Amino acid sequence: MPEEVSHGPSHLGVVAQTAALRAGREWLDHLLDGLHANRTQLEGLLVEHLPTVGYHRPEGTYLAWLDCRRLDPHRAQPDSAADEVSAGPAQLFLERARVALSSGHAFGTGGAGWVRLNFATSPTILTDAVTRMGRAVREAGTTTSR
Repeated sequence: MPEEVSHGPSHLGVVAQTAALRAGREWLDHLLDGLHANRTQLEGLLVEHLPTVGYHRPEGTYLAWLDCRRLDPHRAQPDSAADEVSAGPAQLFLERARVALSSGHAFGTGGAGWVRLNFATSPTILTDAVTRMGRAVREAGTTTSR
């Protein structure tokens, strides 16, 4: 295969990008409005269901970093040195709430005790997930005082 075919954008990729730039404005506006609404919804859900979990509103992404270090400190660190996707608070939420989040420790040493939540979903799924996470924390008795 010639080198120019295996490097750079494909013909189909160029056609798709051109179509998106010409006709995708309405779709993009709708997407951004939905993400803004979900960000706002997530803030309210966290206050209601996970008040001890810290959160800073992300400005340019659909990924929220949740500070779970106020939860049981033994759960805040991975159980082993293995590079587990689900460790610490992410493991708690997976096991007890059946909500899969990315464990912050997998992103570097500063991530221990944090989880990453993708809020680019339906408002119904977002509500269900955070509600179950809050219930799991209460049932596990992992919340520490502020």
